[in-house]
Amino acid sequence: MNRITISAITALFALTLAGCASGNSSSEAPIAETPEVQETESAQPTTERPTDRERNIEETTDFEYEILDKGAVITRYTGNETEVVIPSSIENAPVVEIGFYAFEAKYDLRAVTLPDTLTLIGEGAFMDCTSLESINIPETVTGIDRGAFVDCVSLTEITVPATCGYIREEAFTACEGLRDLTIMNPDIIYENWGLEWLPDVAIHAPEGSAAQKWAESLPRYTEDETEVMY
Repeated sequence: MNRITISAITALFALTLAGCASGNSSSEAPIAETPEVQETESAQPTTERPTDRERNIEETTDFEYEILDKGAVITRYTGNETEVVIPSSIENAPVVEIGFYAFEAKYDLRAVTLPDTLTLIGEGAFMDCTSLESINIPETVTGIDRGAFVDCVSLTEITVPATCGYIREEAFTACEGLRDLTIMNPDIIYENWGLEWLPDVAIHAPEGSAAQKWAESLPRYTEDETEVMY
């Protein structure tokens, strides 16, 4: 916008000088009009990430964590165990979230037990946990964020409880070993989880549910390949 306005002003100034220089001319130089350029503001919503604010990170033997008003957030697993049980509370605060990339690239991790206080599995929480074979999603979980299980190639089955209201995009991208995905919430919306590229996964969903309908409409599925759970 500035570039267009400056060009127009420059042209106007040049025409004015030309008019002054030709004082003997009986005609006046036309005045250039400045074009109107409408400014557009970005309508993109901003989502706060942990890195957008000052964080107060504490440590235990195997975890880094943060205590917020809602409860404790696991921000990083620092241990090396192959089987991990997430505590239900830290400093008397309920553990409510597995945070932003908290277990990323824990290549030797094989099994995780999540507590029944958990409400959110955060963005990239278990990304690149390539040996992860077993994880439970408690019935207290209400959301699974973007890319939560990307490249968990050893996971063969996942059950998402009815309490989970959303699963964000790329949640299961490159989970090449996934064979059974059970969706208990009949109203959950498909948001490009990466299932199109998993030819061997069967989706189990309540009969007549929205989940069944979108599962059947995925490009690689036929009706016979989508199982209905009664």
